[in-house]
Amino acid sequence: MALNKEQVFKKITEEGVVVLNILPKEAFKKIHIKGSASLPLTADTADFCKEAVAKFGKDKSFIVYGERFGLLDSYMATRALIAEGVHVENYPGGIREWHKAGMPVEGTELERGMA
Repeated sequence: MALNKEQVFKKITEEGVVVLNILPKEAFKKIHIKGSASLPLTADTADFCKEAVAKFGKDKSFIVYGERFGLLDSYMATRALIAEGVHVENYPGGIREWHKAGMPVEGTELERGMA
């Protein structure tokens, strides 16, 4: 299921929810949804899924996001986690939509006043 930014904002504080940024670590450091975790999507989605389960547990509910709407990365990560039996939802708007809407973000770009 695809979520919109308002749904993500509502769910982000719920018990057992992990908001997962799948962008490379450097992109995550620059700007990300406040409170989200970093787990870059790899070419081997099976390894990505194993790492997600090892790091956060299979009993969590994940919300996956990437850079922006139109890129398939967050969709691919969502499909891979579903195949592993993990509860996951996709936020296709990504960090660009989130930030543009004035939703809470954190990262080094903000500290430098560049966002």
